[in-house]
Amino acid sequence: MNAEGTRYFQQGNPAAAIRRFEKAVVTNPRDPDSYYNLATSFHQLAKAGADASYWDQAENYYVQSLDKDPTHEEAYRGLAVLLVEQNRTEQALRLLEGWRDRQPFAASPKIELARLNEELGNVGAAEEQLLSALAIDATNPRARTALGKIREDQGDVQQALSDYSVALARNPRQPHLQARVAALATTVAGPPPLAPTGVPRMVTAPQSLIRY
Repeated sequence: MNAEGTRYFQQGNPAAAIRRFEKAVVTNPRDPDSYYNLATSFHQLAKAGADASYWDQAENYYVQSLDKDPTHEEAYRGLAVLLVEQNRTEQALRLLEGWRDRQPFAASPKIELARLNEELGNVGAAEEQLLSALAIDATNPRARTALGKIREDQGDVQQALSDYSVALARNPRQPHLQARVAALATTVAGPPPLAPTGVPRMVTAPQSLIRY
């Protein structure tokens, strides 16, 4: 039923997805994924403006998912996003800080906390969390990508390339990151030779689309 609901959700039919996920909860009330799936469905409906009460339902199901599995990464991420969308940033920070403190040897809580801090403009705090994550998992692709983005924004292109390269070595299936590395490598290598007279040279410099 979770699989059916996921298919409906991906097809843009959250109402049908919710019916399937509710059946999944009845069948196995201990499954955290069913509650998480309900949360994401109501979250999508809430953002679409269908009914203001959907925000509360989404939050409730995220919390229930975490009650069933206190390590559920997607539920933490989804709930933090919901809180920020409702201008409850301090609650989102406390949520992720609590997760980090309960799992001090896990990289993911630190990465999520870094992402939120960066979005809030707290780059120093974000960098600190990423370095802590890398102390646990030195080649973590999300942490390396995030740290590379910070380095790039700071103008340290060589270090950004190094971090991006480590991320790609661990997880090559990142087309946006591959494109960014290619663009930065060209920058470091210097401009290409001038085109022959009369032939315009086209230059493209893709903007950073890196997310983590």
